Amino acid sequence: MAAFVSASLAYIFVSLAYTGELYLLRWVMFAVFFLVVTYGFEAFVNWADTLD
Repeated sequence: MAAFVSASLAYIFVSLAYTGELYLLRWVMFAVFFLVVTYGFEAFVNWADTLD
């Protein structure tokens, strides 16, 4: 959860710094992508642990 909050805040600050605008749809797409990748990585690590 902390990684999601950190990544979201970083995305928001960078978006505001470079464009001066925050597009909610782009942030939602970023959030969904981030959560899917994080979940996939967690599932991969759990799967790899079972191989030992």
